Amino acid sequence: MDRALEFIEREGAGALTVRRLGAELGVDPTAFYRHFRDKDDLVLACMDRAEQWAVDALRDRLTAGDPWQDVLRAVADESWRIAGTYPAIYASAFARTTGGPGERRMVELLLTTIAGLGLDRPSTVLFYRAFADCLLSLCGANALVDQLGPEVEAKESSAWARVYAAPSAEYPATRAHVGELLSVTDRAIYDRVIEAMIQAMEAAATASG
Repeated sequence: MDRALEFIEREGAGALTVRRLGAELGVDPTAFYRHFRDKDDLVLACMDRAEQWAVDALRDRLTAGDPWQDVLRAVADESWRIAGTYPAIYASAFARTTGGPGERRMVELLLTTIAGLGLDRPSTVLFYRAFADCLLSLCGANALVDQLGPEVEAKESSAWARVYAAPSAEYPATRAHVGELLSVTDRAIYDRVIEAMIQAMEAAATASG
């Protein structure tokens, strides 16, 4: 998995084949099938390995008694870091279910944290899914942009200036906010969404008594 992760980050998941991985490791490609059913299983295992590293970092970062809000912020921060460290594997598998130990540990951490608010089970699960899906979607979108290549990435990053900064009486609100549209960062958007989710949980916990 370590060699596969290195390969994917270097050349992309689409370029990974059993034969090429065998060449990277210096072994017969058929040895792969002793451990994985197919390439898709390997990609999911690599994603899960990245998630394990995020959970390991959280274990070292968090202490017993930390406010639940800080736990969720730490999860969001480590997820963003991992997505930035391994953008190719994240872009390939962020919308998938790995079923591995890394994902299981992360699900358990989030459910335990949110269940501690005293909400009923349906509300707990809904908040868990909403939080996790927002986190994965925004991290995944950022990772996908990172995989577009320097030329396309530069074109995308200049889109607001190129398309929306031109004076236009037809779109006065856009024109009025163009400076802010050009300066807002992906991380600022991410942090705002995470804080909005936390505030929604706080409100729900208060309402439930």
